[in-house]
Amino acid sequence: MKLVESIILFASLAFLTMFVDQALYKQVPLKDSYFFLMFAVAGFFYYTYRRGLRIMAEKKNEDAKNEEKSKKIADRLKRK
Repeated sequence: MKLVESIILFASLAFLTMFVDQALYKQVPLKDSYFFLMFAVAGFFYYTYRRGLRIMAEKKNEDAKNEEKSKKIADRLKRK
């Protein structure tokens, strides 16, 4: 997990914690603390999006390395 992704995830959890604190314990109306919930959800979606992009890039790099290895093996077999 990258540093930026970690910060986004934990910031989202902090916003969710603030929403729960405001809504349940301090009895603040939902309209006044709703933005905490929205920031938490948006941050979590953004974290998930970035994580998906990173995983796709890692798979692409891994596939390229595997193809390169298989080409080298095929070249060695052709030489024999």
